[in-house]
Amino acid sequence: MGLFSKYEEPGKGVPKNPDQKLPFFRFFELYFGHFSKLILLNFIYIICFLPMFAGIIVMQIFISEDSNLYYLAFYLIVALSGIIIGPATCGMAKLSRNMSIEKPTFLWHDFWTAFKSNFKQGAIMGVIDMLFISAVSVSFPMYYNMAASSNIFYVPFAICLICSVIFLMMHFYIYFLIVTTDLGLWKILKNSFLLTAIDIKSSVINLVVTAIVLILVVIFFPYTAILIIILPTFMMFLYAFNCYPVIRKYVIQPYYDERGERNPELDYVDEDGETVFVDAPELEEETPKEKSGGIFPKREASNTSTPRSSGSGKKKKTIR
Repeated sequence: MGLFSKYEEPGKGVPKNPDQKLPFFRFFELYFGHFSKLILLNFIYIICFLPMFAGIIVMQIFISEDSNLYYLAFYLIVALSGIIIGPATCGMAKLSRNMSIEKPTFLWHDFWTAFKSNFKQGAIMGVIDMLFISAVSVSFPMYYNMAASSNIFYVPFAICLICSVIFLMMHFYIYFLIVTTDLGLWKILKNSFLLTAIDIKSSVINLVVTAIVLILVVIFFPYTAILIIILPTFMMFLYAFNCYPVIRKYVIQPYYDERGERNPELDYVDEDGETVFVDAPELEEETPKEKSGGIFPKREASNTSTPRSSGSGKKKKTIR
């Protein structure tokens, strides 16, 4: 579901529901409908950055800026902070996804459940992200300055730019795949790249909106500093709204179609789109993973059954 497109509807220009709002208006209806929760989620997410800021402050007190150790310590602190920031991003991704599909959410419970259950992959991905940011912050100015003396250095500069853009677009899917599937991290990265290419329209929309927001924040800084209490969850909610339907269409639904089973996600609504039950954290339970492998959907709510799989490969858990 792109922000400006309705490609999943049954026919060009023929809405399944005549009263259904356009995606642009639907997005803001959902966003402001969950606005208070998203603001609280944003504060929880920001708190997870405090260890990094504390480490940088301590470093500046005890290590001189003229020392080579200063930069080594700085980048080490930034990289290690990904161990917390990555799982926290998983928590934000899970809640943003649930709000975008109007699944009942329990802010504190769901955030820390996703933080703990996806800690390993989230921590690894968080460290990768922080290392990538550190590398880009060094390589861009370095190649740009070197290009002033020789045009040949515009080539590595362009390569860095292209890689950065692709890696950014992959992040429209990475953390949603982490909290939605039991795929290995390498397959998550591979699938994120493929999904970015498959639905390039949504990826470009997310990229353009992200670029516009970042440019405006930089131009009007420090007046835009107050937006820190809104922007992280706004961007994650935008990515969830645009990209989770792509994950559902190309990753989740094919599993059930192949086996002739009903997607448990559809159990949340009846044929008229009305919610048929309300989830609750005390009813959630983890389904043991099967040893047989396969893309194995995992249900957390105890009021529906969990389909079994007999295929080979990695396991997949449905929306939780």
